[in-house]
Amino acid sequence: MPPAKALRAGVTTSRGKKLSVQWPPVELPAATYYVALYFQDSRTASPYSWRVFDVAVNGKEFFRELNASAAGVMVYSTMMPLSGKMEIVLTPNETSPVGPLINAGEIYQIVPLGGRTATRDGMRLQIRV
Repeated sequence: MPPAKALRAGVTTSRGKKLSVQWPPVELPAATYYVALYFQDSRTASPYSWRVFDVAVNGKEFFRELNASAAGVMVYSTMMPLSGKMEIVLTPNETSPVGPLINAGEIYQIVPLGGRTATRDGMRLQIRV
Protein backbone atom coordinates (compact mmCIF):
# COMPACT_ATOMS: atom_id res chain seq x y z
CA MET A 1 0.00 0.00 0.00
CA PRO A 2 1.41 3.41 -0.93
CA PRO A 3 1.95 6.11 1.71
CA ALA A 4 -1.13 8.18 2.63
CA LYS A 5 0.62 11.26 1.23
CA ALA A 6 0.59 9.69 -2.26
CA LEU A 7 -3.16 9.17 -2.09
CA ARG A 8 -3.82 12.83 -1.25
CA ALA A 9 -2.05 14.01 -4.41
CA GLY A 10 -2.39 12.65 -7.89
CA VAL A 11 -1.82 13.24 -11.57
CA THR A 12 -4.89 14.37 -13.48
CA THR A 13 -5.96 16.10 -16.68
CA SER A 14 -8.87 18.17 -17.97
CA ARG A 15 -12.36 16.90 -18.67
CA GLY A 16 -12.59 14.78 -21.81
CA LYS A 17 -8.81 14.34 -22.20
CA LYS A 18 -6.81 11.13 -21.97
CA LEU A 19 -4.09 10.93 -19.38
CA SER A 20 -0.91 9.09 -20.38
CA VAL A 21 1.72 8.24 -17.75
CA GLN A 22 5.10 6.58 -18.33
CA TRP A 23 5.62 4.51 -15.21
CA PRO A 24 7.92 3.30 -13.81
CA PRO A 25 10.50 5.75 -15.15
CA VAL A 26 12.94 2.93 -15.97
CA GLU A 27 12.70 0.17 -18.54
CA LEU A 28 11.54 -3.17 -17.17
CA PRO A 29 13.51 -6.33 -17.87
CA ALA A 30 11.44 -8.93 -19.72
CA ALA A 31 9.65 -10.84 -16.97
CA THR A 32 6.27 -11.51 -15.42
CA TYR A 33 4.84 -8.88 -13.05
CA TYR A 34 1.88 -8.07 -10.84
CA VAL A 35 0.73 -4.45 -11.18
CA ALA A 36 -1.35 -2.56 -8.58
CA LEU A 37 -2.73 0.93 -9.32
CA TYR A 38 -4.32 3.31 -6.81
CA PHE A 39 -6.92 6.00 -7.46
CA GLN A 40 -8.42 8.38 -4.90
CA ASP A 41 -10.28 11.61 -5.54
CA SER A 42 -9.54 13.78 -2.51
CA ARG A 43 -12.06 16.48 -3.44
CA THR A 44 -15.37 16.90 -1.63
CA ALA A 45 -18.00 14.78 -3.34
CA SER A 46 -20.66 16.60 -5.37
CA PRO A 47 -23.07 15.70 -8.21
CA TYR A 48 -20.53 17.05 -10.72
CA SER A 49 -17.30 15.64 -9.32
CA TRP A 50 -17.35 11.93 -10.19
CA ARG A 51 -14.64 10.41 -12.37
CA VAL A 52 -15.21 7.35 -14.54
CA PHE A 53 -12.52 6.15 -16.94
CA ASP A 54 -10.93 3.12 -18.58
CA VAL A 55 -7.39 2.05 -17.69
CA ALA A 56 -5.00 0.51 -20.23
CA VAL A 57 -1.45 -0.74 -19.69
CA ASN A 58 0.75 -0.87 -22.79
CA GLY A 59 -2.31 -0.67 -25.02
CA LYS A 60 -4.16 -3.55 -23.34
CA GLU A 61 -7.34 -3.14 -21.30
CA PHE A 62 -6.54 -3.26 -17.59
CA PHE A 63 -9.84 -2.07 -16.08
CA ARG A 64 -13.07 -0.71 -17.59
CA GLU A 65 -15.26 2.04 -16.16
CA LEU A 66 -13.26 2.61 -13.00
CA ASN A 67 -15.08 5.05 -10.69
CA ALA A 68 -12.50 6.93 -8.60
CA SER A 69 -14.04 8.17 -5.37
CA ALA A 70 -13.00 9.80 -2.11
CA ALA A 71 -12.95 6.33 -0.52
CA GLY A 72 -10.23 5.23 -2.95
CA VAL A 73 -9.96 2.33 -5.36
CA MET A 74 -7.14 -0.15 -5.92
CA VAL A 75 -7.01 -2.39 -9.00
CA TYR A 76 -4.44 -5.08 -9.65
CA SER A 77 -3.48 -7.46 -12.41
CA THR A 78 -2.97 -11.14 -12.66
CA MET A 79 0.51 -12.06 -13.85
CA MET A 80 1.45 -9.85 -16.81
CA PRO A 81 4.42 -10.33 -19.14
CA LEU A 82 6.06 -6.90 -19.49
CA SER A 83 9.30 -5.49 -20.83
CA GLY A 84 10.75 -2.10 -21.69
CA LYS A 85 8.83 1.08 -21.02
CA MET A 86 5.39 0.84 -19.48
CA GLU A 87 2.61 3.27 -20.39
CA ILE A 88 -0.61 3.69 -18.44
CA VAL A 89 -3.41 5.42 -20.36
CA LEU A 90 -6.59 6.61 -18.64
CA THR A 91 -9.46 7.32 -21.06
CA PRO A 92 -12.41 9.23 -19.55
CA ASN A 93 -16.01 8.19 -19.98
CA GLU A 94 -17.78 10.63 -22.34
CA THR A 95 -20.18 11.74 -19.59
CA SER A 96 -17.59 12.14 -16.82
CA PRO A 97 -17.62 15.81 -15.70
CA VAL A 98 -13.93 15.78 -14.67
CA GLY A 99 -10.78 14.20 -16.08
CA PRO A 100 -9.19 10.92 -14.95
CA LEU A 101 -6.57 10.74 -12.21
CA ILE A 102 -4.02 8.31 -10.79
CA ASN A 103 -2.34 8.55 -7.39
CA ALA A 104 0.12 5.69 -7.07
CA GLY A 105 1.23 2.36 -8.40
CA GLU A 106 3.22 -0.68 -7.37
CA ILE A 107 4.85 -3.30 -9.54
CA TYR A 108 6.16 -6.66 -8.38
CA GLN A 109 8.38 -8.92 -10.45
CA ILE A 110 7.65 -12.62 -10.29
CA VAL A 111 10.95 -14.39 -9.66
CA PRO A 112 10.94 -18.12 -10.50
CA LEU A 113 12.60 -20.24 -7.85
CA GLY A 114 13.05 -23.34 -9.96
CA GLY A 115 9.90 -25.05 -8.69
CA ARG A 116 11.51 -26.00 -5.40
CA THR A 117 10.65 -25.31 -1.82
CA ALA A 118 13.24 -25.77 0.86
CA THR A 119 12.19 -28.54 3.25
CA ARG A 120 12.60 -26.27 6.27
CA ASP A 121 10.23 -23.70 4.68
CA GLY A 122 7.65 -26.38 3.90
CA MET A 123 7.79 -27.63 7.51
CA ARG A 124 7.06 -24.12 8.79
CA LEU A 125 4.00 -23.83 6.57
CA GLN A 126 2.38 -27.07 7.74
CA ILE A 127 -0.79 -26.65 9.72
CA ARG A 128 -0.66 -28.71 12.86
CA VAL A 129 -3.86 -30.08 14.33
